[in-house]
Amino acid sequence: MNKTISINLGGMVFNIEEEAYQILRVYLDRIQQNFINDKAAAEIMADIEGRIAELFQEQNNERKNVVTAEDVQRVIAIMGRPEDYVSEDMDATDKTSYSSTAQSSSARTHSRRRIFRDTDDAVLGGVGSGLSHYFGCDPIVIRLVMVVLAFVSFGMAIFGYILFWALVPAAITTAEKLQMRGEPVNVDNISRFVNDEAKNAAEKVGKFGRKVGDNVRQASGTVAHGLGRVLSVCFGLLFLFFGIILLISLIFFLGFSEYQFFGFDGNNWDMLDSIIFGNDGSLWIIVLGVVLIMIAPALGLIYTAVKLITATHKRIKGFGVALISLFIIGVVLCCYGAVHTSKQFVHDAKLSSEQVLSSITSDTLVFEVMQDDIFIGRNYRHDDFPQLIKKQGDYVYYGRPIDVDFRPASNSKFSIEILKESNGKNIGEAGNFARNISYAHELRNDTLLLPAYFTTPQSDVYRMQQIDVRVYVPQGNYVRFGNNAELLTWYRHADEFDSVMRMGKDGLVEVDEYESELRNDSVVIEGKITIQ
Repeated sequence: MNKTISINLGGMVFNIEEEAYQILRVYLDRIQQNFINDKAAAEIMADIEGRIAELFQEQNNERKNVVTAEDVQRVIAIMGRPEDYVSEDMDATDKTSYSSTAQSSSARTHSRRRIFRDTDDAVLGGVGSGLSHYFGCDPIVIRLVMVVLAFVSFGMAIFGYILFWALVPAAITTAEKLQMRGEPVNVDNISRFVNDEAKNAAEKVGKFGRKVGDNVRQASGTVAHGLGRVLSVCFGLLFLFFGIILLISLIFFLGFSEYQFFGFDGNNWDMLDSIIFGNDGSLWIIVLGVVLIMIAPALGLIYTAVKLITATHKRIKGFGVALISLFIIGVVLCCYGAVHTSKQFVHDAKLSSEQVLSSITSDTLVFEVMQDDIFIGRNYRHDDFPQLIKKQGDYVYYGRPIDVDFRPASNSKFSIEILKESNGKNIGEAGNFARNISYAHELRNDTLLLPAYFTTPQSDVYRMQQIDVRVYVPQGNYVRFGNNAELLTWYRHADEFDSVMRMGKDGLVEVDEYESELRNDSVVIEGKITIQ
């Protein structure tokens, strides 16, 4: 039967055998004697006691809640027994207690490296610095890898960083900091580490004090300079942001427009140049002007941003003049290209042809649009204009603009008028462009069929060519909208085929449900409507 006593070690309470207590007390007293002249003695002893308490706690379990002499010997073997801790005036009991650990003093085991967050060298939460200790590399390498992963994973790596921050504890105690570095947690390392930290802290305080002294002596100038630097950096970052945005916009303008520029498919620049600019070089003059207009201020903003952020007074001789010159040249080129192109649209011409629809014998005109085999997939008249231009064979096909309007006739006859319009640099050119437009309608009994597109020769550039169709309907007569009517007219949508409207004195009007049913159930006999 052994006598036990209760002790408080490192903030933890343990039951320890009296013999074990004597060994531990002698061990701690000799360590304390070794650091008696050390200014950090109290902190060192606190860390040593805390580490010994952790080791005792690891050795104990539910079946064993008493610290024995063997436990103390194992802890001393781990913590280390400096030979100079034993003095000649130690009593026999103390020497006997220590002699049993002499052979085990060299059996210091190296701690297994553990992951902690290093808050002493942290940028945010100490994650990168902690991982650098674990993998044995420079923290900057880990941080660069994190930045790359953040971009490659489209920000998902940031959530991993936050999760690591939340789950991994920070290295607070000396023992945890030594374990984070993979160093054995023993007396020598604890004392060295505590002294190093104290020395570093003293150096930081000294540097801070000297800096404060210098700032106090130059208070007014320093405050003004500091405020100026803050403003300079802020404006520098702002200029840098706008400069980069301009460069990115320029890249999109030059690169991505090849895939989707004004909606043209295929080689967009060539398509745009041939159809609108007629391969006269105006497009490339405008493009070059836009590049110069965008790149000059972008480079100027970035150059100014670097100077403001770095506080450098060095200047690149002639750089500002060169940028201003490039910008002015860009404006001139854009103006020249724009003016030269706009002159091709100054005059307009209209050609009209009218035909009586004599084959219609009833009081109802059926309006339909021919199946569109060029712009396959379009389903209404408001598709984007660039999507409705296509070069095929010797012709250019235009799905817009074609406008169909129904108007009251001045007599009792159905008729159709087709107006072809175009612009040009003079009236003669505009007239030729209008005359070259091909658009032919078809009449089948009471049904008027119109194409969903018109064509021009590939030799004709785009000069606002368009088709206006005017269908004249006698007042009181009807128009029934059939297949694909929604491609050319706003009167009926795609889900309302075979709808009927009546011509009033001011245009087509809705008919009530009863009248509509009469129209749908009627038959034509000798040109008149008979209700079945």
